[in-house]
Amino acid sequence: MITVAILGGGFMGAAHANNYRTLGDRVRVKTVCSRTEEKARRVAEIVGAGVSTDLAATLADPEIDAVDICLPTPLHREVAEQAFAQGKHVFLEKPIALTLEDADAIVTAATASGRVFMVGLVLRFWPEYVELQRRVAAGELGRPLAASAYRLSPPADWADWYADPAVSGGPPIDLMVHDFDQMNWLFGTPRTVYARSVSLGDPSYPDHVVAVVGYDGAEAVVEGSMAMPGSFPFSSSIRLLCEGGVAEYAFRAAPAEGGGNIGESDPSARGLRLYPRGGDPEVVLLDPVDPWGPEIEEFVRCVEEGRQPVNGTGEQARLGLALSLAASRSLASGRPEAV
Repeated sequence: MITVAILGGGFMGAAHANNYRTLGDRVRVKTVCSRTEEKARRVAEIVGAGVSTDLAATLADPEIDAVDICLPTPLHREVAEQAFAQGKHVFLEKPIALTLEDADAIVTAATASGRVFMVGLVLRFWPEYVELQRRVAAGELGRPLAASAYRLSPPADWADWYADPAVSGGPPIDLMVHDFDQMNWLFGTPRTVYARSVSLGDPSYPDHVVAVVGYDGAEAVVEGSMAMPGSFPFSSSIRLLCEGGVAEYAFRAAPAEGGGNIGESDPSARGLRLYPRGGDPEVVLLDPVDPWGPEIEEFVRCVEEGRQPVNGTGEQARLGLALSLAASRSLASGRPEAV
């Protein structure tokens, strides 16, 4: 049995706790640590864990094998380095950091520790995205040529720090990193990005961003928004044009109860839709899962087997961050930027 501490008592900590609970006797969540006891207790009740407001003591606990870091992004480097120094395996929510310097420091600490390190690039474990990648890698759709994706959400009003780009990175880093990582998974290393934005209030905050990303022999368009009305369902989509046809997947969900932007999903949005050239359309229906379930199980499996993950690696997270940062630079410069 693996003993885990969840660091953070917010929406993401609760989402992870729910999925550790489904793993039964493979995992024991011993402690939930948060700045306030009340927030820690709300998450701890999901898994019958103890609560703490003492981060140093939680990290030093010799019974804890792994820590799951669901803290604001500016804390990622400091806490991850401390966890590795204490000999813990680390699951770190995305984005890996706000700067490449911090991302590199985390990866270096992880490598030096010899412990399992995984970043929450959740779309790499989402069934429809996994199936899309499998078909592309197998050559079933021919060479991928272009893609478009969107990720649209009402403002993140469940945590004040999301609204401060100095803390969250704003939509290019905190939101669009998911789809940037997907494009990297499909097309390889990004070369350039040109991003534009609109703002509903503070002109310094890019509420709605559209970015065009250039790859070798392919192009991608990514739209990310934290400007949707509260009545608008969280929505995401990917459409991939290949030489042999088109693949498309769309997702919609109600707001999460008690905070967060992904609640109960819309069942009508299920299925990876395939439109082959010269063939009939096909809908590939996959079993619905909690969005974070497969990645949490993979982290646990990596710890059990003593191996590093294939997806959700520090290097993949760093490349997604590099693209997000280049998009932010493009917003500031008004011109394409190299990644």
